[in-house]
Amino acid sequence: MFSGLYFFIIGFLVGIGFIYLMVRMKRIKVDRLDERVLLLKLPFLGTVEAEGLGEYRGFFVKSVLEKLEKMKFFHKLMDVDTMLYYANDYNINYIGIEGDMHGAWGNGRLAYSTLSKGYSGGYNVYLNPDLDRESVCRRLNEELGVKIEPRELHTFLFFHEIGHTKKAGNECYLTAMVNHSLSGGRRSVRRRRALNALHARAEKFADNFAIQELLKLRRKGLHHDTGYECCTAH
Repeated sequence: MFSGLYFFIIGFLVGIGFIYLMVRMKRIKVDRLDERVLLLKLPFLGTVEAEGLGEYRGFFVKSVLEKLEKMKFFHKLMDVDTMLYYANDYNINYIGIEGDMHGAWGNGRLAYSTLSKGYSGGYNVYLNPDLDRESVCRRLNEELGVKIEPRELHTFLFFHEIGHTKKAGNECYLTAMVNHSLSGGRRSVRRRRALNALHARAEKFADNFAIQELLKLRRKGLHHDTGYECCTAH
């Protein structure tokens, strides 16, 4: 009788453990770092990177349709061909509209960029899609002394974030990021001033880069028309 009760208790505990494990397994989250690497957040094991399956010679229809819909959305912000050309040339891994504060955009935040954690490295660029273009352009025109049309705003912001990359020549930006990380939360007044000056030089460089690239597009006659529907099948 004792042995039967013993096995009953053991079986009961194993059953509870199995149910708990199943519940935890449902909490598995999958994020894509890039086209080759998946980031799995597993219960008990933590975060694990996994490389995807081998390449297919065709394409998945639903996946393509979803991407085309996203392209049409981004075309409302700027010309997609221009976006992809510069992204490929400057090793931009991901372009998104996620905010800087848990998915929401901080007050006054126009755009930002981060180092990518993907297999191919590079950068991620995020653009705020909900800006009042007229008011933002008026402020930028006063600050920069250059006329930026509302239809050009996100193109300028995209170029500005590219202007932070190493290939664009912005060594100040990377130096500021490294020094900011190494300094931690405790900095002397002198250290804060040095970091602020370094950050200001990095932003000035990015502004100048964005202005020059925007002027190049103007000289080529490439004007963005948000009324054009990109990637639409007929």
